[in-house]
Amino acid sequence: MANDKKKELLLKLKSLAERGVGGEKEVAERKLALLMEKYGVESVDLEEDKEEDHEFRYQTDYEKMLLRQLFYKIVPDWSSKTYYYRTGKGSRSIYGITCTKAQAIQIGIEYDFYKELWKEEVDFFFSCFIQKHEIFGICTNGDSKEMAPEELWRMKQIMGGMQDKSIVKRIEGYK
Repeated sequence: MANDKKKELLLKLKSLAERGVGGEKEVAERKLALLMEKYGVESVDLEEDKEEDHEFRYQTDYEKMLLRQLFYKIVPDWSSKTYYYRTGKGSRSIYGITCTKAQAIQIGIEYDFYKELWKEEVDFFFSCFIQKHEIFGICTNGDSKEMAPEELWRMKQIMGGMQDKSIVKRIEGYK
């Protein structure tokens, strides 16, 4: 078989081909077939159903919850196979699961993707929160950037779903 990096790439593609959705799945299937032929690899070479412990590092409670959701999605009997622990003060925590290598690769790919998407969404939500509650001053340094119409529409929709609370009303309530 090809070296470990090639095998890992093939396993990632195999995992995407099995669990992907729509065009993602089709592209992964085609690429997998091409590379298997190129490297002379048979599908049985990629069948690794042996379960091993795999560890995933996380920093926040949200990242831990995200890993938990991915375990639930990808490993059918995940709850009896998970463990987690901290590795020292100030260091990242580790969440582990006993699963196949293909499942671990899929968890890793999706974890990286959704973790970055989560960060983008939180940043956008925070901007919406600031706008909704008018927590800003006059911008005079020219740093403000124009938003695309789709982003403005999205912001308006999110702001519409937020609570209409006012600090003025709260202060008035203390009479």
